[in-house]
Amino acid sequence: MRFLTMGLAVLALAACSGPSERSPVEFADGGKSSPASETVAADAAAVAQSPGSPSVAVPAGAPMLAYSYRFGLEAPAGQVRTLAARHEAACSAAGPTLCQVTSSSVRDLHGDRQMATLEFRAAPAWLKRFRDGLAGDAKAAGGRISSSGVESEDLSREIVDTEARLRATTTLRDRLQALLASRPGKLSDLVEIERELARVQGDIDSAQSQLTVMRGRVQMSAVTIQYESAGLAAPRGMWSPLVGAVTDFLGIIVFTLAAMVRLVAWLAPWVALGAGLWWLFRKRLPAPRWPFRRKAPTGEGE
Repeated sequence: MRFLTMGLAVLALAACSGPSERSPVEFADGGKSSPASETVAADAAAVAQSPGSPSVAVPAGAPMLAYSYRFGLEAPAGQVRTLAARHEAACSAAGPTLCQVTSSSVRDLHGDRQMATLEFRAAPAWLKRFRDGLAGDAKAAGGRISSSGVESEDLSREIVDTEARLRATTTLRDRLQALLASRPGKLSDLVEIERELARVQGDIDSAQSQLTVMRGRVQMSAVTIQYESAGLAAPRGMWSPLVGAVTDFLGIIVFTLAAMVRLVAWLAPWVALGAGLWWLFRKRLPAPRWPFRRKAPTGEGE
């Protein structure tokens, strides 16, 4: 059993030390990594060009960036739902290889105001066309783009490290499989090898899942669009300050009355409980006897 454990440790060290013995190469952002970076970039480009994936070319050695876009649109109340539905339909019509809707919601606020949120992931080529026409869509609906922003996250190092770890773990799995097939021994030794093989296979599956998720983030950008109705603007004029002051005055009175009603609702049960306890306390106590109470004089009036 001791020799088997030592053999597994040697296999693990040999498999994990393979990628670190290679000479480092310069990264696109100035850092260093193993030559696996070029292979990972080539694999990412191959996956991007494969059927069922958006056509995205990732140059070898280029940083793999995951982009996130945010847009804020203002439109009339009657156009918010229509505009959000139009963009969602455009994404669905493009197909899952170019655009995937991940979330969609519409809320009716007080008055005639509405708010909608649309989240999707899109390929860069399709997203560029969508962004170019976004201002026109908002203008056609009587609105405008109120805000926009973009963020990026460099996943190059994570992808390279995960790819190197996956290669080392795959090598260890192959050696364990060969050891299990060619080494007759005790049942306990075979069970130990199979347990280690199952653990290594779990690590391989986890690394492959992480690579799939990270490459998907690189190939398709995340987009979030917030739609909000512009609302009815109050008329501005000479009397607008007075109108605002009267509105604030009424609002303060209503707020104060509401606070008083809540205070009464909170205090009423406690007042009733205190009154009941006081009544029971007074009822159970005997009548007080005063030691210096004045006695009525006797013999008077006879």
